[in-house]
Amino acid sequence: MKSTKEKKNLKANVQLKHLLNCKKRFAVLQGGTRSGKTYAVCQYIAYLIRTETQPLVISVIRKTLPALKASVQRDLIQILEDMGTYYAGVHNKAENTFRYKNHLIEFLSVDEPQKIRGRKRSLAFLNEANELNLEDFRQINMRCTGIRENMPAMILDFNPSDVTHWIYDEVIPREDADTWITTYKDNLHLSEDLVYEIERMKERDPDYWRVYGEGLQAYYSKRQIFSNWEFIDYKDFPDTDNIYLGLDFGYSNDPLAICEVRKVNSKLYVHELCYKLGMTNSDAINFLVDQKQDDKILYYDAAEPKSGEDLRRGGLMAKAAVKGQGSVNAGISLLKEYDMVLSKESTNFIKEYHSYYWDQLKDGTIVNKPVDKNNHLMDALRYCVYSAYGKAVDFFVI
Repeated sequence: MKSTKEKKNLKANVQLKHLLNCKKRFAVLQGGTRSGKTYAVCQYIAYLIRTETQPLVISVIRKTLPALKASVQRDLIQILEDMGTYYAGVHNKAENTFRYKNHLIEFLSVDEPQKIRGRKRSLAFLNEANELNLEDFRQINMRCTGIRENMPAMILDFNPSDVTHWIYDEVIPREDADTWITTYKDNLHLSEDLVYEIERMKERDPDYWRVYGEGLQAYYSKRQIFSNWEFIDYKDFPDTDNIYLGLDFGYSNDPLAICEVRKVNSKLYVHELCYKLGMTNSDAINFLVDQKQDDKILYYDAAEPKSGEDLRRGGLMAKAAVKGQGSVNAGISLLKEYDMVLSKESTNFIKEYHSYYWDQLKDGTIVNKPVDKNNHLMDALRYCVYSAYGKAVDFFVI
């Protein structure tokens, strides 16, 4: 009779089979929520270091280090422990590396450019690849030598929540790329209760269901508030003295979000400066000083007067945003009067842009009220634009 551990190791999702049979340079795993794609890649990496004789350098990469440690790194370590491989290797937690025989697995985030653009690697796994920008991908790709012919040199997994993205344009159409779309139905490890919760999305939010239930690319929905913004590189933003900042406070559950807004004639150029959990008011002040952004007027949520005072005492030119009855919709209407340009580097802002929806009643009626989630940078943008460029006479400052 097989042990529980043996049964667990034999129970692999279909994505592992795809990877084992992939003969292209790029293996793209597109899928909905809980489809098991990340776990399958971790199983594949564990398989490689157990079976390959030539030395391998495998980079596991995500946008930020906290997200990396809390997700894919934890999954891979757990798999290595289940296989018994972990205890035969060396896990250097300070350097975020794991060595097994003559192989090296390194856990990296793209906010460590010296490591990302450093030495060559045999294989790179871009976890939640849609969080990275095109330049990140290009720099990593140039340093992927591959293991050998007819094996992937780069694996990308992602939820297709973006309407437009470099993955759709630069990777999936390539002749040397294989793409598989999987859903929660392909995951052998889900409980019935979790399947029920996932399937509830189908009736409650069809747009969300398309992406996270069916694993299909998002499209412009009738509920989407903005749909015609332009995306360019931040380095191509025009120079101007007409620059303001917007800030939405956050800490443990919501990120602190800061954006920069430049106005040139009828165009607003918007760039994400900060989107991070665990930021205190002092951290925000130090960040803006370090970024040399402390010489600009900053508008913050007027519902946080104490935090606003902290910003002013820290030397920032902080002002409470104009806010009152109807100011949310008024701010949205004002934004629609401008030609909006968002920097391509603003990855979190781009995600908010694609998921910023009007609310919807159970009968499908779309109501003129934004869904209050995943809107931190959007709120910061509204505070800034409505306060700096709006007609504030109809509203009051809290």
